Amino acid sequence: MANKWNKKKELLLRLLLVAFATLTLLLDASQSLECYTCDSAEDSECATRPGQQLEVEECAAAGDECVTSITAGLTRRGCLARLHPNGYCAEPCERCNTSLCNRHVYPTDRLRCYQCTGSDCIDVSAKPHLLLPCPVYWEGDRCYTNVVHLSNTQRGCEHTNLPDTCPHVCLKCNYNGCNAERTVTESRCLQCTHQRLSPNPDCLRKQEAPTEGQQPQQCSVSNDTVAQCTNKVMYGHREGCYTHLNTQTEVLQRGCSTTMGFFPTGELSQCSGDFCNGQCQDIVCAVCNSTSNPGCRSGRNLPTEKCANGTVACYSCEQG
Repeated sequence: MANKWNKKKELLLRLLLVAFATLTLLLDASQSLECYTCDSAEDSECATRPGQQLEVEECAAAGDECVTSITAGLTRRGCLARLHPNGYCAEPCERCNTSLCNRHVYPTDRLRCYQCTGSDCIDVSAKPHLLLPCPVYWEGDRCYTNVVHLSNTQRGCEHTNLPDTCPHVCLKCNYNGCNAERTVTESRCLQCTHQRLSPNPDCLRKQEAPTEGQQPQQCSVSNDTVAQCTNKVMYGHREGCYTHLNTQTEVLQRGCSTTMGFFPTGELSQCSGDFCNGQCQDIVCAVCNSTSNPGCRSGRNLPTEKCANGTVACYSCEQG
């Protein structure tokens, strides 16, 4: 009877040992180190957005570590034993020993630049999602802005994707988010034409006689009564407004410099700033008397004279 009981105890002890060994293996398996694994040569987010949609690997070696290493500017993440079997990870390299600990941007001072291309890249002031770490790490890297044309701007990191031929309107800087300048701006000008056959007094001048007791008003053309145009100006360029008076035909034109024609003669003035071309033109009137000049009545080929400041119109009258 005692012998039979001893055999049962021995069997029970063996079962307990097997259960303990199994539990130990399960605990060891559940505590295996896990690391993010990726290579920025295949996926740039390995460098710019670690921890988002990256694969995870389980380290097989005991006492392994997670690493983030950089070689020739490229970022790699994973288990130390797999990436560096000899256990040596050359700088720059970050090592840690808790699961998924290699999820941060490395190095922490990696330059961040706005990175985009096309029309959406012209103004990035309200687009923080475009400000990202540079995919290729290079100490002393710089951000750049390349203005291609009015509807296309390129931004990025110099050592990642700088265009081979960066023109003079290519800006470079070396601190986080520095390539945020707006590359196309707008300026507005008055746009109108005044000529003898199609007079436009509002284009010529807009001045009202002062009421009694008031100072004379400053003469200026108003965008309330005159059309306007818009200059689209690329960064690094200068555009403005113009006013041109053809002294022979007395045609007056105002407009934007981006659509200005060629004026070989006449009086041309240019300025910068919204609606800066609103200065009035001095009135020039024909001056004659039919008593001494028979052509005065017909109004052709008459001598002219610039009127005094404050003059608002020319006149003609006939006495019977």
